Amino acid sequence: MSRNPLNAKTEQYKRLLKAFSVNALKTVFNLQEHKERQPELINRVIEGNTLDIILKTVFDNFSLLKQHVYIYDFRGTVAPNLLSGHPYFISTETSGGQQIFNLLFPIVVEFYNKDSKAEEAVDFLVPVQIRRKGTRFIVAINILERDIAALIDNKIVGAKRNMEDNDILNSFAESVRPIQLSPCDLNKGIKDLWDKEEIDASKAKVTMAKSVRTETLHGDFLLKRDLPAEYLKIIKDPIGRTTFEVLKQNHSVDAFVADPTKGIVYFAIFPKQHMATTDLIDLILSKN
Repeated sequence: MSRNPLNAKTEQYKRLLKAFSVNALKTVFNLQEHKERQPELINRVIEGNTLDIILKTVFDNFSLLKQHVYIYDFRGTVAPNLLSGHPYFISTETSGGQQIFNLLFPIVVEFYNKDSKAEEAVDFLVPVQIRRKGTRFIVAINILERDIAALIDNKIVGAKRNMEDNDILNSFAESVRPIQLSPCDLNKGIKDLWDKEEIDASKAKVTMAKSVRTETLHGDFLLKRDLPAEYLKIIKDPIGRTTFEVLKQNHSVDAFVADPTKGIVYFAIFPKQHMATTDLIDLILSKN
């Protein structure tokens, strides 16, 4: 298989930096006075910082990234050097009474280049941040949203990545054995925020007697506010995958998707400020 020249280390770090919004990129690397577009800003970052500094800045500001968050309850003793032997371990620190682990997973996207008539691949770096908070592990995986077609001038087909979220989670679970992990049921915390109208749903799975359907509301309608009878039916049972709008502005997150019974929260929209996603997860857990 042909390896693409885009796989030089600096090129991989450029793609890593694309995980930030333009505003976040300017803020965390002190580029507020520059008016360039994202590619030019990324070049400035690469030219003005070592790769080690860039990586530390990425993890220090991980909460500004789009991410999938998987929350586990655990049983067992946490070793002081937990995850230090993981092949993609970068660093660990203790902050605010919790332990934080930073890992960087190399992801390979393979594809067929129709112009060169060859199988090719492009390497990406996916940051993963894991927090140990009490008897829970909170595993946050940066969403890999990389458009191969935007990198390659030629026509490509069959793009596929060699590692998905489940592979990353299995790698984590294997590394922490004999600690036992189980998905954290977030129903209590989500229902509490929903009841207090800190959040409301624009799309939800509804369990019927013999089926499951998805309730998608039109426009700006929200489930609890506009369909209160339907809302009362839904919260009687464990909540399925639901799209929530955040109503209280102090959370600095506009929307998220949760699958509470599976302990998963998805942030597909950039948060407005540092620690916004972390604070929202911690708020859910504090009500759980």
